[in-house]
Amino acid sequence: WYHSHVGSERTNGAYGALIIKERVPDVKFVDDAANTLVLQEWYMSSTNQTPVSLLINGKGRAGEYIHSGDENAIDDFLKGKGGVFKTVLNEHYTEDFTTDYHEFPVNTDTSYRFRIIGAISQNFPLKLSIEDHNFTAISVDSLNIQPVEGLTALWLAAAERYDIVVKTKASPRVGEAYK
Repeated sequence: WYHSHVGSERTNGAYGALIIKERVPDVKFVDDAANTLVLQEWYMSSTNQTPVSLLINGKGRAGEYIHSGDENAIDDFLKGKGGVFKTVLNEHYTEDFTTDYHEFPVNTDTSYRFRIIGAISQNFPLKLSIEDHNFTAISVDSLNIQPVEGLTALWLAAAERYDIVVKTKASPRVGEAYK
């Protein structure tokens, strides 16, 4: 992936996926560069570094409630010392969302490669799971690894990249996306 190192440009979205595919594709799974998830936290403002939501491929939603902390709590949190945050009502919340998270069209009983990119701006990890699915890690930071099977979740830190293979259900539930 590529990203800026100038000021808060990466936090504000100056980043993206850069996919280099293998010359000889692995035929055991569908390998489509469109199956990429770029994950980043979303902040209250450029001066208030309290995360309020998660962006997936640049799309996100603010929740009905958000975490709030004073400047000292935020500073301690960013220094790895923890921080005391309270949950408060989000004054910008609406149930009338205009942003949907990205959905990936898939076929039943098929294995797909997904590329996961941690475009995380601060030093805290994000946990990725796929509802009612296990998956296999096949690559870390663009290097192939011995496959790690049966994973239910993946912890992603700033700038980390993982490639996973997900086998879709032979009999999925109808009319609702997995989250």
